[in-house]
Amino acid sequence: MTAIKVCGIKNRETFEQLQTLPVEYVGFVFAPSKRQVTAEQVAELTQGHVGSRKLVGVFVNHSIEEIGRIAEVAGLHVLQMHGDETPEFCQKLREQTGLAVWKAWGVRHDERDAQLADYLGKVDAVLLDNERGGTGERFPWESIPQLREYLPDVPLFVAGGLNSDNVGELLQTHSVDGVDVSSGVETDGTKDPEKISCFVTRVREKQ
Repeated sequence: MTAIKVCGIKNRETFEQLQTLPVEYVGFVFAPSKRQVTAEQVAELTQGHVGSRKLVGVFVNHSIEEIGRIAEVAGLHVLQMHGDETPEFCQKLREQTGLAVWKAWGVRHDERDAQLADYLGKVDAVLLDNERGGTGERFPWESIPQLREYLPDVPLFVAGGLNSDNVGELLQTHSVDGVDVSSGVETDGTKDPEKISCFVTRVREKQ
């Protein structure tokens, strides 16, 4: 079954809605962004009521020490690296925190993507995004089969430009382990309950 991650959560209403939907991962952004939250805010809005969902923290070039502090306060299960983190950094982060580490990769759609193979054995999953990341634009999905060859047996999540109108096309065309949505379920920069529900329904229809 394709895992679903809804990212950029900032309020309790959205978090509580996700508790009622078949969503595996809830994402919080700790890097500078219009969706940025603090560890203390996450702890307050979740109040320990996580259920079976796993909390994912999004970081960009934070230190291992700062990531560890935020993860402990916020009660995170997964650490998602969106900066210039090397394979060695990711491996060290896994060892020191004992948490799952995901690496976001901006797909270049050329020979540079071969560098992704360096993360094999160093991360628990890779999140494929467009080269700039966080722009709500999709990368060339035809790259997915080649990227999977670089990372055999490593779960691949797809992000970037996904919404309820195109996620079905992705899942019909490619075998991926998870999908990650943020701006695609927003209206005027705010999470939209109807769009979230519609997105989840579209994904589950393809299972």
